[in-house]
Amino acid sequence: MTDEEALRTTFSFAPPVNDAAAWHLRLGDLAAKIVESFPGASTSFGEDLGPRSADALSFEVPLGDGVWLEGLATTPYPDIGSVMVIQASAAEAARFAVWLRDSFAPSPDLVHFTSEWALNNGDDTYWVLPSHGSVDEIARTFQEHIDSSDRP
Repeated sequence: MTDEEALRTTFSFAPPVNDAAAWHLRLGDLAAKIVESFPGASTSFGEDLGPRSADALSFEVPLGDGVWLEGLATTPYPDIGSVMVIQASAAEAARFAVWLRDSFAPSPDLVHFTSEWALNNGDDTYWVLPSHGSVDEIARTFQEHIDSSDRP
């Protein structure tokens, strides 16, 4: 299956529930790191209006070969928040997740994830992103996550 044929879903990345401020997430810091790490990336600040207002950062990062990844980070409370990549394949999301794990989160075992696909299929379990592993290995983990949530 090619990346164009792969299931696309929104992946959500967050710190552990029992240590929600572990990332000390500040949107300005995240925006600066994204622009520094992904030449050509763009970021925009705003306010996400949902059940609870939250500061928000939308971003687009180039992955190469004309592929762009769109994302959103929100912080409903100081230092607490999550980051999503929107309508991404497992392989695309893995490229961002490995960067998040290795370059932004203060410790590799602090990145947990789920997907819109899993949530829509009744699975609200957050998986722990492996603390080591290549983009390909993480992509396989994301695909396993999707496959385990695949309900008829």
